[in-house]
Amino acid sequence: MWDWELLKNGSGDHTYEIITHYKDENFQYTHAISHGTPQDDYCLHSHSLYEVVFCIQGDVIYLAEGNRYSLEPGSLLILSPAVPHKLFICSEKPFERHTLYINYAGNASRLSAMMAQCQHPIGNQEIGSAYYEPADVSTLRADFEKISVTAGSDNQTIKALTPVFAQAMLADLMIAIDGKKPTYFTHSLSKTTDRLMLYLSSNCTRPLTLQDIADTFSVSRDYCNRLFHKAVGMSVMQYVIYCRVLNAKQLLADGVPAAEAAVRSGFSDYSNFYRAYRKITGRTPSADYEIASTPPSNPLGNHSYGSTESDE
Repeated sequence: MWDWELLKNGSGDHTYEIITHYKDENFQYTHAISHGTPQDDYCLHSHSLYEVVFCIQGDVIYLAEGNRYSLEPGSLLILSPAVPHKLFICSEKPFERHTLYINYAGNASRLSAMMAQCQHPIGNQEIGSAYYEPADVSTLRADFEKISVTAGSDNQTIKALTPVFAQAMLADLMIAIDGKKPTYFTHSLSKTTDRLMLYLSSNCTRPLTLQDIADTFSVSRDYCNRLFHKAVGMSVMQYVIYCRVLNAKQLLADGVPAAEAAVRSGFSDYSNFYRAYRKITGRTPSADYEIASTPPSNPLGNHSYGSTESDE
């Protein structure tokens, strides 16, 4: 989920520039630059993926599980699956970074196994988010630059080397952090909450009720809601709607019409979808669909966001 897709109430000046991009069944990689302002508001979100962010330049903060990480150039942030997080842009300085998303649920790839090793438990507790300062991960800059080169190559033989270099980067990361604790980190939420968030993120497009969810985890409805609200700050069903809206936002960004995106994301009624989408994103579904359908103004894929009017 790219940050421009998560922009809630943009100032009108935000642009998102994709330098290189690569995607296969196990991971996706992007070298991108965001130009924004402190007025830009982004959605709190989570997903069933590992997210690795290597900061090249910028003045940004990631909020993850209540911890605020100010990214320095050359620093690395790792977010485990289901960790709620949010981006804050603190100035007009461009935010350039390499981002690696590694599939988690049902993924038996070498990349996923290596990523799990990088987020190994500390003190017998799972790690939710981990921040490494530049001095600890300096060797990764060259790795990410190689990934960017292969991902952006027009030579398909070179481009096919991207997963190899992604695996090499994780190997270097494992060596760099061997025997070290992250500079800052958070322990993951309770195992029950972790499992619940992963379940909701993976199944949000299916018909779900609080009773169904509670039964799946063999707990009462009241306990399920209280546990989840304490950890995440919203009810279970609010989170389901949140996940459905973000799923629909991804579909709209891929060029899927609003009505179809609503159905595929689990909404049975378009008016309910519209209201939820507008409330969570600050935009209208049709506006985001139009942006996705409009050819970019330059070959790098710049996307500019401004204010929108209601399409009801």
